Amino acid sequence: MKKGVLLIGHGSRLPYNKRMLEFHAKLLRDSGIENVYIAFNEMNEPEIEDAMRGIAADGVTELVALPLFVASGQHVAFDIPAKLGIKDGYGTSISASTGKEILVHYESPFGDDPEVTNVLMNKIDDIGFDGSTGIMLIAHGSPKKNNSELTEMIAERLKEKYGNVFFGFNEYNEPSIEDTFGLIIKKGFEKVTVIPMFMASGAHLEEEIPEKLGIPIGSRGGIVVREGKEITVNYAEPYGMDPRMNDILIKKIKKYD
Repeated sequence: MKKGVLLIGHGSRLPYNKRMLEFHAKLLRDSGIENVYIAFNEMNEPEIEDAMRGIAADGVTELVALPLFVASGQHVAFDIPAKLGIKDGYGTSISASTGKEILVHYESPFGDDPEVTNVLMNKIDDIGFDGSTGIMLIAHGSPKKNNSELTEMIAERLKEKYGNVFFGFNEYNEPSIEDTFGLIIKKGFEKVTVIPMFMASGAHLEEEIPEKLGIPIGSRGGIVVREGKEITVNYAEPYGMDPRMNDILIKKIKKYD
């Protein structure tokens, strides 16, 4: 039985999502994992259906499919399984969409894996933390509850170590980024460490959110003047590009050895 691994991204008109998948695919290959492929739900190539045809042509008969998404939702739970040729949701089933049977182990997104919290803690510690620092998790937001519930849960985990942890959403959910940032400033924090709950950068992280924070577009932070005070903002990279996230992928893959 020939085994393979498929990393699945959302896709984007900007290059960041594709770079993130290629980054993790290389790390997996460098670690000794063979037959690693990438595919996208939309906007980038190869699309999932094309990738599956290539995987079948390579003689792969068992596949671990890993969606590199923060939380579950319509794309991950329904759209992607349909394109893989398997049943909705997560688990193991047979895909015959290519004309050849492939045993597919479809894993859930990173979600609430405790190691994600450890990666975020490492990012905070790398930037530096003291009592004058407020930590702000920012998430995309969604009409469904998966994204907001995950963000709140991780915020609670971080509070156990740092205490001063807040969260805000770019759209759909409350509180907004602007409201949370204003609250942090009102509480008297001189420094704000902003941690994006995103897998990869894009227009939201590079343009929209910096404008809401008052830092230069495309920057990693700066000095923001509010209510006569200077606030130092440190704006972290999205955690999907952290090499420590690759350990989570390896752990998921090793389940099927």
